[in-house]
Amino acid sequence: MSDHDFGFSDDELDSLPVDAFVELETNAIQLTQAHTQARYSKPAAAMKVAPSSDYGDEIGEEDLDDAVIIDESRSTPAIIQGLQRNVPSQAVQREQFRQQRYGTIANPQPHMADRRGNRPTPPPPPRFSQTNQLPQRAQIPQHDSMRAEQGSQPSVAGDNAADEMRRQFQELLKERDALKSEVNAKSGEIAIVRSKNDQVVKEAQRKEEALNKLYADKEVKWKREIESTRIAEKNAATERDFVKQDLAEEAERVRRLRRAQEAEKGASVTTPKKKKPLPHRDGFDDDEVEILSPSKISPSRFQRRLAGSPSRPGAKRKRKTVESPVGALEVTNAEEPVMEKPLHQDLILDDSIIESLGKQDDRFDFIGTMLDHRVSLDHTRTIQELEKYALPSSPDESFQSILLGKIPTLGFKRPQKDLPVDFCELLISMWSNCVVEKYYTPIYLLIDMLTLALELKTTAVGPHITDTIVPLAQLTADIIIIPRFQTKPTNGQEKDINVSACLAILHIVALGCMSEHQHIIRFWKLMRFDFVLVMLSTNHPIPEFEMMLRILSTSVFRDSFGPFMGDSVQSTQVVNNILVRLTYPLSEVPFLPGSSEKMDLSVLAKLRFKVIQLMTSMTRSPFASKAMAMHPLVIGRLVGLISDEIDDLYDYKGRHEESARIISLTMRLLYYIVTKFDDDIDMQKKLAAIRGGSQKYLLCLSRLNFSEDDLVLESGIEPDVAGCALEMLELFVTPEEGDAIHSAFSGS
Repeated sequence: MSDHDFGFSDDELDSLPVDAFVELETNAIQLTQAHTQARYSKPAAAMKVAPSSDYGDEIGEEDLDDAVIIDESRSTPAIIQGLQRNVPSQAVQREQFRQQRYGTIANPQPHMADRRGNRPTPPPPPRFSQTNQLPQRAQIPQHDSMRAEQGSQPSVAGDNAADEMRRQFQELLKERDALKSEVNAKSGEIAIVRSKNDQVVKEAQRKEEALNKLYADKEVKWKREIESTRIAEKNAATERDFVKQDLAEEAERVRRLRRAQEAEKGASVTTPKKKKPLPHRDGFDDDEVEILSPSKISPSRFQRRLAGSPSRPGAKRKRKTVESPVGALEVTNAEEPVMEKPLHQDLILDDSIIESLGKQDDRFDFIGTMLDHRVSLDHTRTIQELEKYALPSSPDESFQSILLGKIPTLGFKRPQKDLPVDFCELLISMWSNCVVEKYYTPIYLLIDMLTLALELKTTAVGPHITDTIVPLAQLTADIIIIPRFQTKPTNGQEKDINVSACLAILHIVALGCMSEHQHIIRFWKLMRFDFVLVMLSTNHPIPEFEMMLRILSTSVFRDSFGPFMGDSVQSTQVVNNILVRLTYPLSEVPFLPGSSEKMDLSVLAKLRFKVIQLMTSMTRSPFASKAMAMHPLVIGRLVGLISDEIDDLYDYKGRHEESARIISLTMRLLYYIVTKFDDDIDMQKKLAAIRGGSQKYLLCLSRLNFSEDDLVLESGIEPDVAGCALEMLELFVTPEEGDAIHSAFSGS
């Protein structure tokens, strides 16, 4: 580029001071940096446009020789709109350059571009000689430090501005992220509220549908009952009419019979005719001829004469009818029924005598059976064994002598039926003395003899000995069961005291008391609740546990279960404690008594089945049914039992039949509890008592609902179990969930 393009000559350039060149160069560097920053700040579309600058394509190779390398990394290439506003436009930059070079004048010259456009193109100026260029180039390095110092000030200011903009940008990003998070949180809350609202609406719809269905079922049931009552009333009216007709006919028939009998009696009652002598007489017998005259015979002897004797002297006696060749005629005598009454009374008297003799024989048979009692076939008679034992307080008097000495006085001046009661009371007194003096050796003989007496006379003896034998049997069993419950040694007393025998006596007495309500209530008032709880522990043998279940089966009453406490609150607490012990084997596999080994599964299955049988019998009592429904563990443990047995059923283990029976019986019990107390039960809370209770409950019901009788693994399950499972499933899931379950099992 020639000097004529800028409108000044060589002389003017030579007359400029050195400081002007330095200032000119510094301004050029600043303008170059500003132009670079402005170029970086343009958008991508603007970057493609050709640059428009005084320092653009018009720079020649000669100008590049005097160029100074600028470190563009010192500049700030931030692409921020706010930074572009700080960069002056090209026109302002040229004006500042002109003022810095020529100073401020009154009449500023026109714009450089205008001058260039209006002025005619001058001839090319002569080039500077090499000698003139070298001094100028040599002067530039002398002021490098000044140029670097002056050029660094705008760069530091730009860096600070860029850092501030970056900080603001980061704050804006953080604010944007915070707003996004808040928006997402609000959206999530809205979604949760909507989901809960939908769930509440669905639950309300489900309850409404269930109530409508319940009311519809009740309405149908009531209609059926009304219709059946109407039909029964109609049938009763018809039956009544038929009975009236039959009674009228029967009354008429009786009246006819009576009239006929009266007519027959009137015809038969006539005046007896005088006997006429037969026209042909046979004479007299030789042995019947009277020696003395009839007048000389005493009246008594005369009346004893035979009827066939002649009534006057010289008359012949008639022949007897039995000697007549013709049979005697049959004559109706009205006095014959009167003659039968004494005979009938004699027969009644004989029957009463025979009956009294039979009672006497039964009493002696009972005593004979007791004296002939043996503990076993290869054992000697119990009465002979009792000769070996005597109380420590009276060693000279054996049990045999005591028993034989009391037998003759048993039932003396008392009804004969009291003899067995007195005999059992005698044995109980001997048993009680042994317990008091801690002489346990002969107790097993007395208990075995008492058991036989109760088996022979259960209802006749049991209610009368309840007050004495029930506390004594519990006290005797405590000697063994309390140390066993506390896992302590029994000191070898198990060989003398048989807990199973004590429980068997209690069971027989309870059965004898069940004939009357007052007797069985008195029995359970004497039973201690702590004794029942201790006996329901798995520390005892299985036969004793099962015997306690049998005894408990006699305690199912309308308003109580188990030991009778009197107070309703205490009764509820006792029943809850019994249910905890009762349902423990349903959810756990207990250890064997006094061992670290688990119980055999086949034995456990039989025990579980008997527990479920007892709980099923408890449903006869409204009190016991509600206690099972409200208990926090019963429903969960029943569900766990069904789940375990179904798993064993599909694994096809050896006890397949037992598992099928347990599943059927437990499902019926669970169905009764859930459907009867549906409004009072919180199923989610009940199922939380076991691990995964809700999942197990849903899976069990689904499996049983879709079970088939003709399959091998499900062959033992009763047909009605599937219907129970379906109804319980409808109460537990929503219709949508039910459709999903149906599709899942149908697809499988």
